[in-house]
Amino acid sequence: MTRVMRILVLLLIPVVVLVGGCKSSSTNAANGGADQSIPADPAGTAQDAQAEDTSCPTSNTTAFAKTKFVAHSGLAFGAFHRWLYKPYKAGTFKKGAKGRITGFIKGGLAALFVKREVRLALADAKANPTLCKSISAPLGKLGDSVQGAFDKLKGGDGSQMDSLNSTITQAENSSKADGVEIKEDENGDLSKAPS
Repeated sequence: MTRVMRILVLLLIPVVVLVGGCKSSSTNAANGGADQSIPADPAGTAQDAQAEDTSCPTSNTTAFAKTKFVAHSGLAFGAFHRWLYKPYKAGTFKKGAKGRITGFIKGGLAALFVKREVRLALADAKANPTLCKSISAPLGKLGDSVQGAFDKLKGGDGSQMDSLNSTITQAENSSKADGVEIKEDENGDLSKAPS
């Protein structure tokens, strides 16, 4: 490993530690970087294990539910495409690819950010009777599977990335059919990802 790469790895370690830990990047730097291990993700929260509420209201239960839904889902879908799907399609996550470690660090933050924004968007969708019926299922599926897909991607298996992209397209189309168009925002602040 070159000196510049070692310095970069050492500078990125505190960032990874702040968002939940580091699996083996520090040991790589200590033993000369024999392999390029991928940083670990934080463990799931108790909120991840809770069953989803599938009941829908008969009238709005939250003020501006549609507006908040559009904002949160736009941020989630934009972050997914910018930090996970586009780099996946470009080959950034493949072994030996330039920028791979940085891609995984940003991808890990993005996966957490997407989970958070999907959870918030789902709560807003469930507060509106129309959105609740049409969008809750695809959003719930996306929120449950984004972290698992990223974990598989770290192991070299990107098979779920196209499926997640299809789920996002389905959610966007369902929402648009209900008169609520989602505009993706690729400039979400990943520092707001839960740690």
